[in-house]
Amino acid sequence: MTQTDGMTVAVTGATGFVGRHVVAELVRRGHTVRALVRDPDKAGGAFVGVEDRSRSVAVQAESISNESAAKLVEGAEACVNCIGIIREEHGKRFEALHVGAVRALVAACERENRSHDRFERFVQISALGVSPEGRAKYQKTKAEGERVIRRSLLPWTIFRPSAIVGEGGELTEMLRGWARGKAPPFLFMPYFTRRADHVWSVWPAESEDPMVAPVPVTDLARAVADSLDLGSSIGEIYNVCGEESLSWPAMLESVRDMTPAAKPKLPPAGLPAPPAVIAAQIAGIIGIGSLLPFDPGMASMAAEDSTADMGKFEADFGFVPAAFRTAFETRTPTPASV
Repeated sequence: MTQTDGMTVAVTGATGFVGRHVVAELVRRGHTVRALVRDPDKAGGAFVGVEDRSRSVAVQAESISNESAAKLVEGAEACVNCIGIIREEHGKRFEALHVGAVRALVAACERENRSHDRFERFVQISALGVSPEGRAKYQKTKAEGERVIRRSLLPWTIFRPSAIVGEGGELTEMLRGWARGKAPPFLFMPYFTRRADHVWSVWPAESEDPMVAPVPVTDLARAVADSLDLGSSIGEIYNVCGEESLSWPAMLESVRDMTPAAKPKLPPAGLPAPPAVIAAQIAGIIGIGSLLPFDPGMASMAAEDSTADMGKFEADFGFVPAAFRTAFETRTPTPASV
């Protein structure tokens, strides 16, 4: 175990869904947080559950660069990187955020460590299923970001969560919108299927539903904070899944049944992933990709299982994240992100 009482922790993506919960958990444990934000005046209201605001310091910057990364980690003893996008839009690009930002942060943390010899940990929020051979650019760039961290001189820990759910989360709110018939496609709750023989082809064949083990965001934040005190987690990559694995249609039915004002008979419906990927690619080429609620990478990834063995995580952290129903049944007010 390492001694980290009263650490100063730099957090990127601090006003996003995962970042807000990480900040709250760190402050609750007595750490001081340096958060990179675009608008410090708005940042205070974005930190859910942070009662002691004196322990959160907003560092203003429009984006991650070598300069803003150095400013963020100045005086810090740890860094938690929560930056991540699932889709390229509004000028945000996978390569810049998943790789370039990581390089800047790692370099800044290494400089800080050389100057003061006190850097305790670099924690990366990655994703389950990332791989240099992944079909999606998301998977490839996340994997490259991990590679940058693993080759660094820093003590690091990487978390690979399954789908992250919780109040205010994009996935949670999208599923609730489907359940209420308030979001496209309105008449059913969609998910992506794959061929049962696992051949990636548009030709019709027997299909199967992917499995998923969503993790509540509060449990992921707990693990991130725990890792700062856990010496054995240095140099480790942890899968993070909830205790319940279920098929996508089973999850959608559960969401529908737990969502107030949901349409009780709205059915889940599987869409073959390969044709959906091609449709999204064509839409992107002709300039209407933003009209679809998914891009090619999202369709291909959603057809893969998002489950994993939790043996190493449970052995080191002493708990398994709760089932996804916990996140849907617990409703706490969450400020909008900045």
